[in-house]
Parts: sequence; C-alpha cells; structure tokens
Amino acid sequence: MPRCQRTFRGLPGDPARVEEGALRWICPYCDEGETYQTVSAGDLLEYARLAGAQCARDFGAPADPDRASLLVLGQRPECVYEAAHRRYDLYLYRHSDPFQLRLQIGHEVFHRVCSQGGIFHWTHEMLACLVSVRMLRQFGAAEYAERVARDYREQAARFSTDALLASDLWRSEDGGSNTGPPTGLYGRAFVTGEALLETAGWPALCRLARTARRDGSPDVGRWMETLETGARRASAGILRGSMEGKP
Repeated sequence: MPRCQRTFRGLPGDPARVEEGALRWICPYCDEGETYQTVSAGDLLEYARLAGAQCARDFGAPADPDRASLLVLGQRPECVYEAAHRRYDLYLYRHSDPFQLRLQIGHEVFHRVCSQGGIFHWTHEMLACLVSVRMLRQFGAAEYAERVARDYREQAARFSTDALLASDLWRSEDGGSNTGPPTGLYGRAFVTGEALLETAGWPALCRLARTARRDGSPDVGRWMETLETGARRASAGILRGSMEGKP
C-alpha cells in the first residue's frame, strides 16, 4: 500500500486492490488525517507513460523496467520504491492544477527511471528539473514550461552552487528526513543544468545520470573526463560558480 508521507506508515487496505482503479485513503495514524488518492485521470496516466518512454530513450531503460508505478495524490512530490510490493509509488501534491501535476510527473518519472528510489544527489535533482521542463515543452505545455523556467531562474538567486553541490537531499532545512528540498535548490539545480547543457549538450549531459561509482552514487569527476577539453573546462567553471556570479 502507499504510505502516509507524514508518519511513513503504510496505509490500511488490501494491496491486491491498489491498481484496480481510483482508491482513497485517510491516514489513521496522524492527527491531521492526511488523505491520499490514486490518480485515475486518463490524460495524466498517459502523460506519465509518455514521460517514462522518453526518459528510457534519453537515459536508457532502468534495471527493473517491468516494475509497476502508481501515481498517488498526497502531501508532496516524491518517488518511493516499495520493495514489499515491487512497485514505485510516485506521489504528487494533491492541491496542484493539471499543469503543475504534469511538471511533477516528469520530475518523479525521471527519479523512477534513473534514481530508482535509492539515489539522493544534486545531479539527479538537476536532471529531474531539466527533464520535467523539457517534457512540458515536448508534450504541449510550452507556455507553462517557460513560466516554470523563469520561476526557477528567480529562485536560483536564493541558493548558491556551493550549497547545491553540498546538499544532503535526504534531510530538510530543519533537520527532518526526506521532507522536501531547501528553498531555492530546484532553481539553482535547473540553472546549473541549463549552463551544463549549453556547454556539453543533451546526449553528454544525459550520460551523467548513469555515470556512477561502485556504490551506485553519481561520479561527476568521471563524467567530466568523458567531455572534450573545452567542455570539460567550461563545466568545471560552472560548478565552481556562486550565487553572486554565473551558476
């Protein structure tokens, strides 16, 4: 079953019924009575399918392509792998409008394909931000994509590149675990990604998602070694940037 994102406890019900259609839960464990509901709208499910197919083309198929994914309206966007159910639960913010839901779907589908519920790293947040905006442009929401890109660029002024590279994405600003990114992180991640994209190009940038150390963590240094000399030097300069200068 999906989990309450506040208590992290599984919601009650029969796991066999999860994919039968629209289901709704009220969490019995938290005082707030958080509500969760599966997404059944055909257009959103189709958008998730298109996003998954595009991510697989750009980054390569995940190691577990046959694992099901469940879209759930919840308290915040999040991708969680539920090992017991052999399924990915992609949470979306329940009070979002249709465009915002598509932005979140693109972001979380990237994490399902590339992060697979186990990589919490600035490179994957950067790529997820880029991917979600690219997909909006590709799948009929270009005007909204430009609005999101402008918002991200404004947010970047509140978060430095050094802070991005040092981010612990499993912990929040107040020390809690997995409760969302610090203010401005997505903006800085997007702006940094735009700069690296201009320097290295999309195919090379996509390789960053699959360039990893033996423990599975992203290996930025080894990825940079694959770039041509000019792109490598420019990329190193981008990653040495700060909030006051270029990203």
